Amino acid sequence: MRKSAVSRTELNLAGFRDIEISDLDLIRKYLKKYQFRTCDYNAANLFAWSRFMNVKWGMYNDRILFYNFNWQMMLYPLGDEFTSGEILALSDQIMKEGCKGDFISVPESYVRGSKDISGEFEVIQDPPNSDYIYLTERLAELKGKKLHKKKNLVSQFIRNYPDYRVEKCSEANKDICIELAEKWCETQTKAEEEDKELEMKVMRRALDHFSDIGLDGLMIFVGKELAAFTYFSQQNDDSVTVHFEKFDYDYKGAAQMINYQTALYLKDRFKYINREQDVGKEGLRQAKMSYDPFEIIPTYRLIRK
Repeated sequence: MRKSAVSRTELNLAGFRDIEISDLDLIRKYLKKYQFRTCDYNAANLFAWSRFMNVKWGMYNDRILFYNFNWQMMLYPLGDEFTSGEILALSDQIMKEGCKGDFISVPESYVRGSKDISGEFEVIQDPPNSDYIYLTERLAELKGKKLHKKKNLVSQFIRNYPDYRVEKCSEANKDICIELAEKWCETQTKAEEEDKELEMKVMRRALDHFSDIGLDGLMIFVGKELAAFTYFSQQNDDSVTVHFEKFDYDYKGAAQMINYQTALYLKDRFKYINREQDVGKEGLRQAKMSYDPFEIIPTYRLIRK
């Protein structure tokens, strides 16, 4: 077992380490036990994003801690729930090491059950980092008025491109997906350039470790051309999280088609699809709302007073 995986009763942020492939077995063990539903608690996401967000991990009182040194925030501890006194003590120790003792991705259940934390923390709801959850069967059927336009676009795609085919993603075909993602990024506004550059770095890191981090995915071809792709991984026992999804604007309905094919592929195995967060972007929020989410999981920040 790696040195960083040794449980400590005293915090040692200086001893926190990068998340490596060899750490994922232990992290998955905790994720399996505690069944967190939000995408911040996903092994593939933790591995792929941590290197670029300066997130490091360590053990503390039999919980796994992830600290974002860029944002100076601790991800809500992964393990048995802390009491209000314990979360305050952890915050104190973080501050003693010269960092901010704030927390992010705090579940609503914890906030409701620990009302006394408001004496030491400012409790702030965090809509940009709330997850959008969908019923897989509903996305596979596209029934009802709210999804009527989506169904029409899928039907148009099938009519316009009768030679389309769906294939599974693998490590062998990652390069053509990256090429399409780069083409997609070129269509975005200048204001989004920095975000897209970061996403491409994360995507390359994830696809370079496709099997190790448990990715699965689908591609849609029209003839020899890649029209859309998606990558996802298991979130918990009944849900999947979609990490990357890109399409070629030249193929009308490609965005709706890849969403639909993903739901068809997953519907017999997972009840829910987590399509992650809107990160405060209005266009992304509208796109996610247009699929009529079953639930939006609220998360909170605890900011030390």
